[in-house]
Amino acid sequence: MEAALAFNMVLSGLVEAYASTVATAFTILVFFYVFFCSFTRNAKLPPGPFSWPIIGNLHQLGNLPHRSLQVLSKKYGPVMYLRLGSFPTVVVSSAEMAKEFLQTRDLAFASRPPSAAGKYLTYNYKDVTFVPYGAYIGHARKLCVTELLSAKRLESFRFIREEEVSLAMRSIWEKSREGRLAVNIGKAIASLTSAIVWRILVGARYSDDDDGDLVGKEFRDMVLEIAGSIHEVNIGDFIPYIDWLDMQGIKKRMKKASRSFDGVVQRILEEHVKFKGTQTSKVKDFMDVLLEMAETDTMNIGEENIKAIILVLSVGGIDTTSTSVEWTMNELLRNPHVAKKLQQEIESVVGKNGTVTESDLGSMEYLQCVVKESLRLYPPGPLMFPHESTEVCTVGADGPERFMGKDIDIKGREFSMLPFGAGRRGCPGASMATRSMELMLAHLMHCFDWSVDGDPSELDMSETMGIALTKKENLFAIPALKMPNWI
Repeated sequence: MEAALAFNMVLSGLVEAYASTVATAFTILVFFYVFFCSFTRNAKLPPGPFSWPIIGNLHQLGNLPHRSLQVLSKKYGPVMYLRLGSFPTVVVSSAEMAKEFLQTRDLAFASRPPSAAGKYLTYNYKDVTFVPYGAYIGHARKLCVTELLSAKRLESFRFIREEEVSLAMRSIWEKSREGRLAVNIGKAIASLTSAIVWRILVGARYSDDDDGDLVGKEFRDMVLEIAGSIHEVNIGDFIPYIDWLDMQGIKKRMKKASRSFDGVVQRILEEHVKFKGTQTSKVKDFMDVLLEMAETDTMNIGEENIKAIILVLSVGGIDTTSTSVEWTMNELLRNPHVAKKLQQEIESVVGKNGTVTESDLGSMEYLQCVVKESLRLYPPGPLMFPHESTEVCTVGADGPERFMGKDIDIKGREFSMLPFGAGRRGCPGASMATRSMELMLAHLMHCFDWSVDGDPSELDMSETMGIALTKKENLFAIPALKMPNWI
């Protein structure tokens, strides 16, 4: 009944707006559906639910697709087959099979399907996230890993992370009126993450007030709009025959958000070009590095490539990190014995009135365990960006031939946790994200004791999907200063 209702709602919306067009389109689509069914009837596919004509299983995704797919996987298994609109889809939810797709058969599944986000937000696939696999993505990712996100480059930005975290702790104390008011932890961490990421990417100061190079609300709203449009299920991506209708208005919003972002980044890009080479004492930000790479690179990386890379790093770096820290703080408030043990470890490393630096984080084993457990419970992206197969292959086949010519450790690599993906399309910014998370959490727990009004076990744990798995309601908590000599 639910599936039939969803199917009828889609058709009725089309008929109201485009009655004559839909009549013809419906006939054509049914023909393709019948053809597809006859073509795949004898294919060896994983089990899965019944799919309707045209929409397939789209109606079963719901507002929280990761939860809906979890329910379906309990019935159909860790590898199941869905048809999302016109596209046959395999959903994998086991460590063993994730390794098959992301490591053993990584190259065959390293591409991306076409999407409105890739076309309209990243200058027609000039980024490193949405672009289909090919010579460019392999080269661009290598440059990102070796030049932008190398250990040496991340270390050069250490002073930025430490400086912004310290400023944020003081701001939290002032906004709480010295511990008398609850602070919006989600908003505070989002502002802190934005400040760090924006300075690292383009060297500009971010502020929630009017004293920065870029006013916080303008930038935050712009990033949230882009992240929201990336997450939203665009029917046209799954049913290309009706993509031109833009039924949900997603493409229109993407184009508007892209123009806003382009206006900001183009201005900053022109400033970087203008002052290139004149600020010898300045630490090079990502845009400086990308401009240098553009001059010497053989793959013809241009201005649009630079702006597209800055866009995906802005959206991905800000939303995912801030969300993960907020979820972790939420769990620490619900589990005070864990919070106390973490604070004791931090004090044992830096002292009661010491300041946490990044060089201290390696000595905080329990902090690293807290971060890992939080990422296990609340992965930044519970659903990875879709992978597209580019060749016919058999996954999970039995037989000794699969091990021929390969030196494989039978203990393998652990694939039960993939908060940042894996393989050729894994997140290149994972090291920066975890380093920032650990530093933020260490300061938050070392500078303050935290409490909430009411029972911590009753804190709201509801979720909402964006580009990251975010809390539906922001976390509010009251800080009590632990370091009297700090103020």
